[in-house]
Amino acid sequence: MIDSSFGTYLDEIRRKLSEIAPIASEKEINYGYQFVVHQGMAKVNLNVYNGKKGRRMVWSGDTELKGELEVAVAGNTAAPKKAVSTRQRSLHGVWAGSDESGKGDFFGSLVVAAVVADATTAEKLAAAGVKDCKLLTDKKILELEDVIKATVVDYSVLELKPQFYNMRYEQVAAQGGKLNQLLGYGHVAALSKVLERHPECDSALIDQFTTSNVNIVALKERFPKCHVQQKPRAESDLAVAAASVLARAQFLRTMTELAASVGRDELPKGGGEYATACARELAREFGRPVLRNFVKLHFANYSRI
Repeated sequence: MIDSSFGTYLDEIRRKLSEIAPIASEKEINYGYQFVVHQGMAKVNLNVYNGKKGRRMVWSGDTELKGELEVAVAGNTAAPKKAVSTRQRSLHGVWAGSDESGKGDFFGSLVVAAVVADATTAEKLAAAGVKDCKLLTDKKILELEDVIKATVVDYSVLELKPQFYNMRYEQVAAQGGKLNQLLGYGHVAALSKVLERHPECDSALIDQFTTSNVNIVALKERFPKCHVQQKPRAESDLAVAAASVLARAQFLRTMTELAASVGRDELPKGGGEYATACARELAREFGRPVLRNFVKLHFANYSRI
């Protein structure tokens, strides 16, 4: 029997897991609860125990995906949210940040955005209510998009719509890569666009999605004077927070377009069973091949259609 306190705790874990990858199944187990997460061929089990000595988590499965999920869940499950930072991060007072949207959504694009900010624009962003997009409603995200574009020093938004995402993912997978490699290409490309235009920007921050430093190395090779870091929960930095909003706004816009193209008001976000059921309906109505233009084919959801 799950008490209300443990249930609330599990709800927060469920939300954080879903931001990274689809939850394939979940169930009660002896003295706790189990989540099973799939991303492509990768699978991770998380057992959450609620005992007399407190709560603990036991992880098993794919090392790379497990690392991402651990970073996400451990971020602040029981801790208060950090205030968004407006601290000057660069010697010249100009810094960049990047974030992505859509990697945990079965339907829709993968979008990566980068933003260049300075102390003045950061203060304006904070005053406008810019924060991690996961803390904002869809309506607020779309309202803030134009504010951010009009305020920041510079920005770039790169999008892989489903048909192109699937093509690129297949190319990466054929070379032994996974989603993180594709994400890495996106972050490097988005940051490169703004760093090329702003050589005075000597600091860049990536919202961490992998323990590998390959993306840092790639950027340092192109921009040796730029100090590049990746940190978990980097959305506490305003440049990264603004990038998260721009990326999500573009993701939402494309979701609206995709829904309209099949006569629907909306398509489901996330990677749950509702998303699988909707894809199943589209396959029956338009044929399974059309899904390539709407969903990420390597998700476990696709195998259940």
